[in-house]
Amino acid sequence: MDSTLAVERLSLDPVEVFSTLLALLSEGIGRVALSKKLGFPERTVRKVVTLVKTGELSWLRGVFKEISVTSINAPWLNCQPVLYEGFNSGLLDTVRENIVLLRDFIVISSREPGKVEVIGVLIGDNLVYPGLVEEYSEPYLKLRELLPRTSGLLVCWRSYRRYLDDSILIASLAYLCKHSD
Repeated sequence: MDSTLAVERLSLDPVEVFSTLLALLSEGIGRVALSKKLGFPERTVRKVVTLVKTGELSWLRGVFKEISVTSINAPWLNCQPVLYEGFNSGLLDTVRENIVLLRDFIVISSREPGKVEVIGVLIGDNLVYPGLVEEYSEPYLKLRELLPRTSGLLVCWRSYRRYLDDSILIASLAYLCKHSD
């Protein structure tokens, strides 16, 4: 997860790079459409697309292809649950042990204090919400019934924006890993 450091060395914002790359991999649309979809200046999108074409971000493309993002329909909640799969058990343990720090990194990266409602760690059939009092976790535990038997992170976003929030999480995980070393 030293991807943020490499991107920062290129004098680019990791969230903008990650968002653009995620959208590019998923949508397969041009620069102008990506710029409009993401709300980034076309110059930023063009710079990222150029780095992808020249192969300077090819290593990052491989990392992102391993991450699966699935929105979960949960009408009883006032948030959008999103399941992120493809992370190793060491990272999931780090998240479980440092949940407050991860939330802080998400708030800093998004510039929105209330961006995330809860974060759950899923390992097999076990879904836990570190730091959340058991009585408050009840409506979120119902999500377990909707999830496959897998491992990953379940983030309940208050106002979910595809690609942008996904990249905020990925960048925040990278910062968490850097801080935990």
